[in-house]
Amino acid sequence: MSHPTETRWEDDGKLHAEEQFSPVEAKQGRTGKRILTVLIAALVLAFIVWIPVEIWGEKRSDEVAPQQPAATMAPRTPAQQ
Repeated sequence: MSHPTETRWEDDGKLHAEEQFSPVEAKQGRTGKRILTVLIAALVLAFIVWIPVEIWGEKRSDEVAPQQPAATMAPRTPAQQ
């Protein structure tokens, strides 16, 4: 598909012709290896912080309110209702 090229005025006051670029040249970035590395590192650091906090929170909740065994209810007979 060939798009017609046109000329336009730029901020420098000169008339410029529109250039055609291949799809590879027009991309802003080639591969996302750097951003993928940053995202994976952030995820690993989040887990490194989250795991000790989760363990500390479980320990703290048991100290504040220990779990009580559930009371068993005696089954009701129809005469007791």
